[in-house]
Amino acid sequence: MHRYERPISDLDDVHPPSIEAYRFRDALDVVALAQVDRCIGWKTWPEVWHLDEDGAFACYYKASTLDSIQDWADDPTPLHRSRIEGLRTGGCGDRWLVVDSRPTWLHKPPTTDESDVEAFVRLRPALATFGVALLDVVIFDDDQHWWSLHELTAGTTAWSAPAARACGWHADNDSVI
Repeated sequence: MHRYERPISDLDDVHPPSIEAYRFRDALDVVALAQVDRCIGWKTWPEVWHLDEDGAFACYYKASTLDSIQDWADDPTPLHRSRIEGLRTGGCGDRWLVVDSRPTWLHKPPTTDESDVEAFVRLRPALATFGVALLDVVIFDDDQHWWSLHELTAGTTAWSAPAARACGWHADNDSVI
């Protein structure tokens, strides 16, 4: 668990920069946005950000309050549908990042546990079958704590530059070889 600080300012004057201004190459880049975007940690649903090769935000999947990394590890169908729709509209990046806000009033302690890590490890290869590299699941609570599941499994917050194509997926036929 890590803690981050938000600058003290008048809430009426807070306008977070556009997400398009950021490049996400590390969990710390997501934390930098959370420091100025006061909704991160307070939302009751996870979001799946689709990033391009440079870490720029391309599009996203807004899940529901009932969705979780554990559910997607058991059945990634909603994420697969998001991928198909993103490819159809031409804006879906191959590198995905789950930003999971878990307010303490909704998620009782512990905010994250071994089941999150297990689900992350199971979901990665499932997403790779349809051309997606799951970079990380970064979990935030409303007490300014955060966790990186990539860090918990790899020992670093930095993401490598995995190519989703390495899993055998080809955009021209949308099949796995």
